[in-house]
Amino acid sequence: MQTGGSTLSREHRILLKWSLFAAATAAALAVDLVTKHLAEARLILGHTDKILPFLYLERTANSGVAFGLLGGRTALIVVANIVALAIVGAYVFIDRRAVLAGLAGGMVVGGSLGNLVQRLTGDGHVTDFLKFPHWPNFNMADVFIDVGIAVVVIGLAVELVRSRRSGRSAPSSEQ
Repeated sequence: MQTGGSTLSREHRILLKWSLFAAATAAALAVDLVTKHLAEARLILGHTDKILPFLYLERTANSGVAFGLLGGRTALIVVANIVALAIVGAYVFIDRRAVLAGLAGGMVVGGSLGNLVQRLTGDGHVTDFLKFPHWPNFNMADVFIDVGIAVVVIGLAVELVRSRRSGRSAPSSEQ
């Protein structure tokens, strides 16, 4: 990675990656928990408020994961969440692209922790409050998880294209 004409040392890249990871995790977790708290305090369970033609506020209590899958299976969801957190942590540790790994990994971990914290400190449910027409309700944790995963996938695709164009057989994973 170039900054001001000089290449960052390995130690600086590691520090940058983990600093970005910590900041992104904290920001995602805070935004998620605060917005869930606000939704619980200000939205009536099951009532729909139309904000924009394509966005509603509708608070629901979700005992499952995406699309309500695994509803009521809190123990299984918690174990799967912990395994997913370990996988994302390993990805961040292994990936040498400091900015991409730090930010994307932090978004996924922060969002996952937001849902995990609420599930473990409450009744096994998470508060969903955002809704698009013809789409299940979701929350900011879901947004951070999806955006983080999309950033990783796009980053890997870009690296694959770059490596193919330069004639290398594998991505360099440098940033």
